[in-house]
Amino acid sequence: MRFQTLILVIYAFFPKDYVASAFIGQRSASLRSTSTPPLHIISFLSSLKEPDEKESKFGRQTYWNECYEKEREFSWYAEWKDIQPFFTELVPLNHEQPPPRVLLPGIGNDRSMVDMYDHGYTQMSAFDYAAEGVECAKEFFADRDCDLLLADCRNLSYENDSFDAILEKGTLDAVYLSGAHDKELAAIYLAMAVSEMARVVRKGGVVMSITAACADAVQEAFEKCGKWRVLRDGGFYATDDGFTSNNIDATIFAWERI
Repeated sequence: MRFQTLILVIYAFFPKDYVASAFIGQRSASLRSTSTPPLHIISFLSSLKEPDEKESKFGRQTYWNECYEKEREFSWYAEWKDIQPFFTELVPLNHEQPPPRVLLPGIGNDRSMVDMYDHGYTQMSAFDYAAEGVECAKEFFADRDCDLLLADCRNLSYENDSFDAILEKGTLDAVYLSGAHDKELAAIYLAMAVSEMARVVRKGGVVMSITAACADAVQEAFEKCGKWRVLRDGGFYATDDGFTSNNIDATIFAWERI
């Protein structure tokens, strides 16, 4: 993640004096202060450390590796067949043009995303925070040409404007919950992920988020980012073909990159 982007993310959630003194060795004339930031923020800025197991399991690779080892196949919140009418309406396939470049964060053991590939979204990239999740995806996709990476969605290696769309299901929930009881830190983690999405998605591109555990926090993170226009606000929605959002046991958000 670019340093300038990180400044903006932290700056949105903490007073100026906290931000200024937190970036030791990266001072600027406009961000000088003698105040001391909270110790957990200094620790966070120095490295993205995993939370203690007693605090939160969702931010730990060992937890996710064990989950994927025990359960090799599981669709988070909804399968592709459930999401397809809503996603294809916003990110349509045009057989006269190359398929949209789509990123799937937190692919893990969600085999139904192979159905998305087979539907026609063949310019697909996916990543997971846990190595075992990447191995699951390799098994599912087999000889399909899907770019699979081990990555942290708060700090991605993709170039700017690499994708036309992102479909995430529960990954942002897990990012927020990895902050455990520290809601300020959880909000920063989530803001980092949303800012990275804004960086890797081209202007005019779309992010669809299927969320349940942290819908309000996810919505707030996109609002504070300031680079998104709301397409789906989480309320009841019906497609032109008559598919309704209440058939999915989660909240559907969608934003356009501006």
